[in-house]
Amino acid sequence: MSAFFRLYLALSLLLLRVAAQSLSVSSVGVIGTGCEPGTAAVDVDNAANKIRVRVNDFSAKGGPGVAISENRRNCQVTLGVKVPAGYSFSVDNAVVRAAYSASSGTRLVSSSTAYFQGELQECSGTSVVNGPVSRGESTLVNNLSPARWSPCGSSTVVNINTDVRVDTTGQSSGSISVNGVWESNIVWRKC
Repeated sequence: MSAFFRLYLALSLLLLRVAAQSLSVSSVGVIGTGCEPGTAAVDVDNAANKIRVRVNDFSAKGGPGVAISENRRNCQVTLGVKVPAGYSFSVDNAVVRAAYSASSGTRLVSSSTAYFQGELQECSGTSVVNGPVSRGESTLVNNLSPARWSPCGSSTVVNINTDVRVDTTGQSSGSISVNGVWESNIVWRKC
């Protein structure tokens, strides 16, 4: 590795550290079929640049005899935040720790969107697990794109919605369950 490249890499990492800021949260709201009142808690971890959502019963299932209303569950977090002067942030991804099972012909989906109140555009990302799979467990990462940035250095409201869904065909069946927590990573930039 050349000395120039090492210097460039070191300066880039230093700039990233400088850019990391803290969200000052003024309000928190949680709503959805996957996080009904009293079943979820939100934590903003500024040191790790994460928004964590702890849930008790966030799961979807599908198949013969299962009501279609059970096929999809969602959880939307709404945060009123103050962004430091000279900075803006974006929601980079949603990380979902999930347990699942699916027969052949079943598709398990986790998708996430993020947007700022008053803005028409949103960023989104999706992860898919196709059956057959029995008793799988993994971390699904929904990378959100295109990046949407908060207003520079002012108060704003950010909405982050994550869902889990079971798509079945014929006699196929499956289920997907969030294992206690999903989280979103945030990134910063100077503006």
